Amino acid sequence: MALESHNPRMNFGRLIRKVQPTEGELKKAKSFSLSCRKRLTKSFDLKKFQRIGSHSRCAAIKLHSDLDFLVILARNEAKWAEKIVNSDTFIKKVSQDLNGRYVHTVVRKDKQAIVINFGRGQNSMDVVPGIFKGFDNKHPVYWIPDGIGNWIETSPEAHNSFIREENIRSGQKLTKVAQLIRYWKHCRSTSIPISSFYVDLLLASSGVCIGVKSYPEIMCQFFKLMADRGCRGLRDPLGISGVIYAVQTDNQAKVLVSAIENSLEHARKAILADNSKRFVEANNQWSIVFNHEFL
Repeated sequence: MALESHNPRMNFGRLIRKVQPTEGELKKAKSFSLSCRKRLTKSFDLKKFQRIGSHSRCAAIKLHSDLDFLVILARNEAKWAEKIVNSDTFIKKVSQDLNGRYVHTVVRKDKQAIVINFGRGQNSMDVVPGIFKGFDNKHPVYWIPDGIGNWIETSPEAHNSFIREENIRSGQKLTKVAQLIRYWKHCRSTSIPISSFYVDLLLASSGVCIGVKSYPEIMCQFFKLMADRGCRGLRDPLGISGVIYAVQTDNQAKVLVSAIENSLEHARKAILADNSKRFVEANNQWSIVFNHEFL
């Protein structure tokens, strides 16, 4: 039987296996992160070097998921004359130090993070510097730069715990759907602008992955949820980080809304074809959703 005539649910299973990070990628990332940690320990009063982002939530995909770390320094590292400095000053201080370590590597500030390329520029690591604020429901809360000089609160431990619990409730489907959405995001020649953190929190807080549903059905429901929301910001369900936005600019919002509406149209057609056992047509529709990178 030709692959194209398989039930799309089987092809989604193949796609999930296809997007898993490789052992080689993970080994390179671990080696580079150890080097970065060693440098920061030497230069600063480092309190914590913690993996965050997609890798920490088991939702990373190969080739596209950056390695993200939260670097917590002693509060004195963010002070000048006993006052907490502007967060841009703080992130610049850490960036300049890492630039001194990786002289043959591109090190640049990107809003809240310091981005370091490695693996001949094919991979990157985002370092988010911060300081400890206190505890919220036994979870540590940190201040990190907001990208424009101010500070915002975050708690990766609390958010990861929330997402992990919802993933268990979904029968482990939530993180797999998050991987599929990341793959959908990167299928284009220009990636669709959508925050992975936003995706994970929306999946967890909406309950869209809960129940007896196939991956095609959940993907269709996710596109509908996004369309119904107009891709607007999501208030942090834990009340820690304020509003989490899907995108950063109005232009990105327009691109995202257009991509969501187009994908929803074809996902609905795929579900109808699947229900009628017209598997070739269903797979063709999913192929359009994934920009012909489905099979």
